[in-house]
Amino acid sequence: MINTKPMSSKIIQVYLRGIIVLLIFYGAIFYHTILYTENQNSERRLALVAPYHFKLFSQSSAGEIKIDPMLTIYDQYDILPSLIKRRLNKDWQGSISFHFEDDSEYGVYAQQVMTKKGLAIAYAIEDVDAIEWDDMSFALFQLVIFSLALLIFVISVIVSIKMARRISEPFSNLTEQLKNNNESYAPLSLDGELSLELVQMLTGINTYRSRIQDAFIREKAFTRYVSHELRTPMTVIRGAISVLRLQKNEKAEKQYNRIDVAIVEMEQLIHTFLLLARDENLLGLNTTVSDEYISNLLIDIEPTIQANQVKFHQQVQCEFNLSAQPLLFSAIIKNLLKNAVNCTVGGNVDLFISPQRIDVIDNGVGLDAKPRGYEGFGIGLNIVRDICEKYQWQFSIENNSGDGCTASVIFNFINDENS
Repeated sequence: MINTKPMSSKIIQVYLRGIIVLLIFYGAIFYHTILYTENQNSERRLALVAPYHFKLFSQSSAGEIKIDPMLTIYDQYDILPSLIKRRLNKDWQGSISFHFEDDSEYGVYAQQVMTKKGLAIAYAIEDVDAIEWDDMSFALFQLVIFSLALLIFVISVIVSIKMARRISEPFSNLTEQLKNNNESYAPLSLDGELSLELVQMLTGINTYRSRIQDAFIREKAFTRYVSHELRTPMTVIRGAISVLRLQKNEKAEKQYNRIDVAIVEMEQLIHTFLLLARDENLLGLNTTVSDEYISNLLIDIEPTIQANQVKFHQQVQCEFNLSAQPLLFSAIIKNLLKNAVNCTVGGNVDLFISPQRIDVIDNGVGLDAKPRGYEGFGIGLNIVRDICEKYQWQFSIENNSGDGCTASVIFNFINDENS
């Protein structure tokens, strides 16, 4: 599924996720930094204080000596509290902190000193809980830090939203202009602080809009020229043929008829081109498809069928109404049949029409060969393809498993059937 959220929302989401991740990360770092700092402070203080008190063992003192409510020193490993002794090696020296299951914490410092019995390892144990924050104080401190973090989060959210809207505003303006300027292809412009990428995008869009506008101007000029400049000489030709027919020249009559047929085909072709070129809504027009209607279309193709010695068969499943301009539908039938007949000299061509589709099947040369004396699969099939695109129909042409090929047009909507 395509994510169609506005750019500002996506930018805000990215910022918020980043801010949340940073807050969580720095919160964890802050929490563990406090614990680490407390431990390091206790160990360093114990390392400074303990050697001063270890001198008592060289002055005939022995066993366990309680220096103050926090600090106790020992001159033997065996007399250490059992919780501490389980975690220390007998020969260990140095400074370390221990956290126990009951949330108690002790700092331990061990060093070799001179006692009345000779060299021995002395131990200093400090009750760290006596100088650390209690749970309530630490909770209150965390609450204060959390409140400050929440304030920073709110400020960051507000700043992120403003920054996101500022960054996305030019893109939103460009989108609105593209949405609201469907009929006009004038250059677009944006105000405010623009990035290099946006300027390049705007330049590219305006370049394409200018090309589209030029194409529309050329298309309108073409349709105007076709509509007026080509129809005029054909009218003159038709009038000249009518005058020549008055001379009753029987030898030239056949040529006059051929010229008349060519003029009719040219006029239909021009009209078809104009219908395809103009942006007109043709969905309100209907064509009644029946055997009689198809037979009338075949009158123009019959001479070609006979000349190529083609056995032609047509079948209309039933009479129905098709939402299509009659001239464009007839252009599809004629061009498909002309292509099939010219590619099937001495063969068979079958036309099948139903409310759902058109199929033209031949056993001619197929798509891989060029028919003799014919220019191949040219403008006729292109016209069929353009008409199908205009009505959003599906057009296909492919080789048969044997000889020839099959051209198909599939209608993509339900037509009203008339019995």
